Amino acid sequence: MLENNCNDAQLNDLLYTNNSDECLCKVVNCLAKKCTGPTGPTGPKGPTGPTGATGATGIQGPTGSTGATGATGATGATGPQGPTGATGATGATGATGATGPQGPTGPAGSADLDSYAMVHDETNSTVPAQNPLLFQTTNLSNKITYDNSTGDFYIPEEGIYNVHWWINARNANSNENNCEPKTLGVEFHQYWPQDILIAHSSTHNKMTCCDTGTLNGNAIFYAPGGTSYRLINTSEIDFSLVPNDKYSACVSIHRIF
Repeated sequence: MLENNCNDAQLNDLLYTNNSDECLCKVVNCLAKKCTGPTGPTGPKGPTGPTGATGATGIQGPTGSTGATGATGATGATGPQGPTGATGATGATGATGATGPQGPTGPAGSADLDSYAMVHDETNSTVPAQNPLLFQTTNLSNKITYDNSTGDFYIPEEGIYNVHWWINARNANSNENNCEPKTLGVEFHQYWPQDILIAHSSTHNKMTCCDTGTLNGNAIFYAPGGTSYRLINTSEIDFSLVPNDKYSACVSIHRIF
């Protein structure tokens, strides 16, 4: 049989003289064994064929466990400031809160206390009843002025004032033969714009003719400003001024508040 070896003559014989199927199989088998030589070198790679169509997406697998948090990175540099936004609409005013407790009273402010006047008299002149005393000499004055022709002190500024006077006076009642003792008195009046009694003083005892007594008085009063004041003989009789050493009368006024 030709299973393990066949030559050209045998093949020729088989192919042309025997047409049986068995013989044909043996010829093919003989050719296969005879014609296969050693494996030659790999030929060059052919061109890549076209990409096939994408297959259907497979089923998504289960989510894996979360990994550990990484370390915080360094803070980046601050970026430039953006433009200021538009001002929003003003909200509605809230309700007024309750009034708080009153604070302590502050110290009183200093008043302008440079209003003053002082005048005196050195004469022995007679002052008729119900007439003003006319002091002849002004010692000093500031803002408050004195008119020795009328006896008026003019106070231009509103404030609280103090006035003080003393007068040496003698009973000058020459019209009564019996020289009945009389009390001598003076009053300090606001004279303008209206007559207002402020203070009064008198001798302690009644004076007979030629008796001399002293009238002392003082008062604290409110002056509205732009007003005038007088000392007036309010005795029933005239009296005369009597110099005592030098002065016969003196009055001073000054602002205290």
